[in-house]
Amino acid sequence: PAYAASTQPPTAEELKRIKKGYEGIKYLLENFEKETTVCRENGGECKRDADPVRRYMGLRSTTDPLFQIEKVFTKVKYMDVDPDQLETFFEATEDWNTAVNMSNSMAFISQFGEYNPGGGKDEVLKYLNESQKQVIIAEGALKKIIDVLGI
Repeated sequence: PAYAASTQPPTAEELKRIKKGYEGIKYLLENFEKETTVCRENGGECKRDADPVRRYMGLRSTTDPLFQIEKVFTKVKYMDVDPDQLETFFEATEDWNTAVNMSNSMAFISQFGEYNPGGGKDEVLKYLNESQKQVIIAEGALKKIIDVLGI
């Protein structure tokens, strides 16, 4: 059964995860500052937090829509996809994988930017902004994937 599953196209539910994840990433980008700012109760200090970037990109929990979404991308070869669109699809999945890895790295580094020697809020923001650039690339890649797959 495990072998059989690996030769099947993505299920409707798996394809919905791509779309839901894409919508989440769009929301994150439209609300980036709000989503990546955490304030203490009762008007206390606010600080930037990159963890939402990792969550929206599917890197925090098995319940995130984009968690290990590359496994779904692998199943696309069993779908009836326009052969002229395959190169676009594979380029988009490569862009996605690179952007996920880079956004994860930048988000992770930003979480420690304040504590590193020479660090501070500016360092946190620098890496958070770099992470945001990668999320923009990831959004574009997912959009291409959605268009190719017609979902």
